[in-house]
Amino acid sequence: MNDTLTKDGIIAFLSSLAVKMRVAGPVRDAKVTEYRAAPPEAFSFGDGVSYKSPKEFYFPQTEKMISFRGGKAIAEEAPVPAAVFAARVCDLEALRVMREVFLSGRYKDPFFERRLEKNLIIGMACVSKKPGCFCDDLGFDMKFSDFCDMMLEPAGEDSFKVTGLSEKGAAALWEYARVKIECDNSRRALTSKPALRLNKQTRETEIFGMIDWEDMLSACQGCGMCTYICPTCHCFEFKDVSEGEATSRYRCWDSCMYPRFTLHASGHNPRAATSERYRQRALHKYLYVMQNTGMVACTGCGRCVRSCPAGINIKKIVEALMEAGA
Repeated sequence: MNDTLTKDGIIAFLSSLAVKMRVAGPVRDAKVTEYRAAPPEAFSFGDGVSYKSPKEFYFPQTEKMISFRGGKAIAEEAPVPAAVFAARVCDLEALRVMREVFLSGRYKDPFFERRLEKNLIIGMACVSKKPGCFCDDLGFDMKFSDFCDMMLEPAGEDSFKVTGLSEKGAAALWEYARVKIECDNSRRALTSKPALRLNKQTRETEIFGMIDWEDMLSACQGCGMCTYICPTCHCFEFKDVSEGEATSRYRCWDSCMYPRFTLHASGHNPRAATSERYRQRALHKYLYVMQNTGMVACTGCGRCVRSCPAGINIKKIVEALMEAGA
C-alpha cells in the first residue's frame, strides 16, 4: 500500500490506536527528544533523531520477570501492547539485530518475543544525515526499512507517504480508514555492501594487538553512557528484591563498561582497565555478534558519537582496525 496522509490524519490514526494500546513516539522537551507514551498531539514530526531509541518498549530498562510468595511462583501479566511511532531506520534495524540475539539461539527470550509480536511499530524516514551518523557506511537506506509494520516518508509540508509492510499494519489502517490495502515488501533494508565491517574470520587475539587500545581510549571515562543510549546493546543482570511478603526478580540493564561487570567472586577482574572493557564492547558489536548471527550490532545511529563526554568515536576505532588488517 502506498498512500498519503496528512499530519492531522496520522494523529487521528494514532488516537484511534490509543483506545486499545499504549501509543509512544518522539516527544521534545526543553533539552532532548525521547520516546515516551504520550498523547499523539505531543509527538514530534520533525527530522531530528531522539536522544534514546525506542528499544525500551521491547527491552525495558527494568522489567519484573517473576515473583514468589508463600513458596509459589507468580508469573507477571503480559505487558500492554504499544504502538511505537516514528522509529528511525537505524532503530528499526537495531530491533532486527535484537531479534536475532534474543530469538534465534537455542533459548528464546519470551519477554522480548511477546512484545515484538504484540507491538505495532511505525517507521519514519530521515530527510537528511545527522552529525555523527554513519548508517550509510553500514549499508542502510536512511529513508526505508522493512522491519516495521508501516513506513512513513515526508512528502511535502505536513504530509507523509505511507507504505504498509505487514498484515498487522494493514489491519490497523483498515480498522481506522476502512480502506483496503496491500502489503509492499518489494524494497530491502540494505542498499549496498557495508563499508564498515571487520573480517569475521579474524581471530580476536590478533585484533588485540592490531592497535594501541590504551592510547586510543585514554580519554574514555568508563561512564557507560554509550551502552545505555545504544539501540542494540542488550547486556543485563538480575536483581532479587523483597516487596512485602513477596520476593520479585527483575531484569535490569547492565553495561560492559562498568568495572564490576566482569568482576569474579575471587576478586580477579579479567578486564580491569577501561580500554579493555571498551575493546570488548567494540569487538562484541563488530565481531562476536557478526560471527553468531551474520549481523553487525551497530546501525550507525551516531548516538554514542554525539553524546560521549570524552569524544570517543567507535567508527574511527573500527576503521583503524580495518586499516590494520582486521
